[in-house]
Amino acid sequence: MLLILIPANVSGLFFLETTSGQWIALLGSGALAVNTVLVLINGGFTRVLALPHLLFWIPLEMVLLFRILRVEMDFVEFSLTLAVLIVNAISLIFDGLDAKRWYAGEKGIIGMDDNLF
Repeated sequence: MLLILIPANVSGLFFLETTSGQWIALLGSGALAVNTVLVLINGGFTRVLALPHLLFWIPLEMVLLFRILRVEMDFVEFSLTLAVLIVNAISLIFDGLDAKRWYAGEKGIIGMDDNLF
């Protein structure tokens, strides 16, 4: 999933001449920056990484959906907007589940056997 999420959300940096690209760069990079810090603090990937996705991507999804429905865009901007909208929508489903599991107490590093440490 990382091989899709990160490129999709930093793709806006290559399309800063478009409004959608600017929104994607700002909010996509924001989630990436916060999650990078959380990975370093926690020593790996934990379910808490879902929280910045919810914080940054729900507003991004609203902006992108508004733009798809209400703003006339050229083919490239429309394609970028639609691709990021779809990728992040799928991710947000899993993020919602991960956030619920993190809140319920599943705070360990994903993929690590708790018995090892």
